[in-house]
Amino acid sequence: MEMGFEDLYGACGSVISGDHEQGRRDLEGLLPQVVARGPRWMEGLVRVLLADLAGRRGDGGEGLAHLAAAVAVGWNDCVVAGHETGLRALTGAEGYREVHRRIAVSPADLEELRWIHAERACVDHDTMMMIGENIGRKDSSPTEVPQSALPTRTADGQGVLAARAMLRMRQRSQLNSVLASDTMRRSHVSSMAVIGNIGSSPFGGSGFGGGFGVGGFGSSAMEAASSQALANSRAATRRDAVRARAFCPTIGLPNSAAPAPDPS
Repeated sequence: MEMGFEDLYGACGSVISGDHEQGRRDLEGLLPQVVARGPRWMEGLVRVLLADLAGRRGDGGEGLAHLAAAVAVGWNDCVVAGHETGLRALTGAEGYREVHRRIAVSPADLEELRWIHAERACVDHDTMMMIGENIGRKDSSPTEVPQSALPTRTADGQGVLAARAMLRMRQRSQLNSVLASDTMRRSHVSSMAVIGNIGSSPFGGSGFGGGFGVGGFGSSAMEAASSQALANSRAATRRDAVRARAFCPTIGLPNSAAPAPDPS
């Protein structure tokens, strides 16, 4: 049975959290299983992720070896090198041009690859914005996280399948990050409610009563309602933005592979 997305996501957990050394060990542990069981696109992706980690630590030789092995199994995402620090570092290494010349990609796949990596950047931006907005929110409602649907057209090469998995992992990480931020906000809101209620009971406290906030319970309820309304407005704006940037393939683009353009 082929390896699945959850296997891949589990092995990428340390890389996602920023622990590149552990991430390298996890990916190296996953690689033999993917080689033996497939799918090929995942083998290519794991090798590219290892190439990126090698490039980040300045090991061009190992990075190019992984990249060449990925290309050999059909990986052809020629766009990703412009978006990942380690792969971008490899573009200046001796031998990179030779590896890149072996990559062929159809115009239809190239269009989707460019969209996917642009969307990954949008996901990162939206994630930072939602976490930042959480800092000042006074309501305890969950944050709505609008996300683009993954393209469903039949891919011509392995690179598109790998890139879709990268986007899916980025979206999963976005959900987890915003959820963690929501949890911290709710804890803060609850703590402030407790502090605000000190003195409101005849059995003890500061004696300054008045409920949550200087203006009392009514004021805190109004602040929460206003905060929720603003969050809803921001979510609606993000939904519109996600809808506007949805992938829409150009009809008639060739599906036959051609030499890949230089990374940009």
